Amino acid sequence: MTRHATDRLLVAATTSVAGVLLAVLGGLPEAAILVAPWAVLLVLGLANSRLDETTPRVEVPNDRVVVGDEVEVNVSWTDAAGTAFVDCLPSEGFWPPNDEGDTRRGARAHDVLVHGRATITCWLQATRWGTHDLGRAEFAVTEPYGLFQWEGAAGQSTQVRVHPKPTEIQNLLAPWLMRRVTGVHGSKVAGRGVEYADIRQYSAGDSLRDINWRVSARSPGLWVSQRHPDQATDVILLLDSFVESGHDVHAVVGLAIEAAVALAESHLAVTDRVGLVDLGGLVRWVSPGTGQLQLQHLIDTLLSSGLYAHVAERNLDAVLARMLPPRSFVVALTPLLDDRFIDALFVLAGHGHDVGVIECDAAGPDDGESEANETLQLARRFWEADRQVVRDRLAAHGVAVAGWRKGRQLDLTLEELTRRRQRTVRARRR
Repeated sequence: MTRHATDRLLVAATTSVAGVLLAVLGGLPEAAILVAPWAVLLVLGLANSRLDETTPRVEVPNDRVVVGDEVEVNVSWTDAAGTAFVDCLPSEGFWPPNDEGDTRRGARAHDVLVHGRATITCWLQATRWGTHDLGRAEFAVTEPYGLFQWEGAAGQSTQVRVHPKPTEIQNLLAPWLMRRVTGVHGSKVAGRGVEYADIRQYSAGDSLRDINWRVSARSPGLWVSQRHPDQATDVILLLDSFVESGHDVHAVVGLAIEAAVALAESHLAVTDRVGLVDLGGLVRWVSPGTGQLQLQHLIDTLLSSGLYAHVAERNLDAVLARMLPPRSFVVALTPLLDDRFIDALFVLAGHGHDVGVIECDAAGPDDGESEANETLQLARRFWEADRQVVRDRLAAHGVAVAGWRKGRQLDLTLEELTRRRQRTVRARRR
């Protein structure tokens, strides 16, 4: 912190000295009466002046908020007096840039420090998902009577995690392979469950609970009912964080993270194990697990996803083979723009994993402009044709794709993906 004199001290000292000189040397006693208030202000200000520093304490009561909420930042003093002004300047990336390209807009607050204790609260609007550092708080404390001022800055190492807006889904993606753990996904094998499968004749070792008495009453022997057990599965969320120019990367990846959080919450709620693989400039991995701690770990990893440009050709075959459990159910969240990620999907399908793709639709040419411009219309047709070629290639390898864009319900996309997965399986069996 630094301490410096204000303009008020200069005015008070100059006016008081000038009045005394005029009264003593010029024989004008009325001049002394005129500057008496300034002299009193000067004496009181110097008498109540502090020579030690007053360092504030910066606290963030809630470091987890949702996009659209306000982040509360408290700056408190325990041994200070006067009037304090605080400017909270979050780190770059907390807000999207404005029209002038400024991303360091802050919030200002002020209060009077009474009896040496006071807390000033700044409110920052959270408008971008991710993990953000609140940067620093710049403050200025004016001492009583306004003759001196302390200025400084307090760094804030606290990270605030801004979650995307929650997306509730009613439909769960049904995998083809499941673990031998009770869950909500209907298995195709026969066992103990609720959904009816078939009947067969009674054999030694069958439970009496499984006897179908209605069928047995009309037959010479005993018959038992077979049912499909409800089991759990391993869900691996595969996030595409490769950077592609020409698109709003932050919006597209934000859409993928929003879907990933919704899927993780829904599947963890029904005892499924959920893991994460983040493929991009950096490769990160969260082992499959269950429970609220796993959900928090997944969300923290998703929110810290970085958008790094990287042109290296990774050996994704070896990377994914070490990360994924055998025959996992993989849900890929991608705009299908990077060839490296598309090749990774083919690798996963070739290794026998059950793969489904949610295409987080990157906006193509503007609809309004394309209608008035034949060149943009042609570009849009080429764009859609290229997207369809990629989808057909994936479908030929047993990977179904369903598109999702902002404004559409995620449940509709999940229903569409389920139907396409069923059609893909029937086509491969033929």
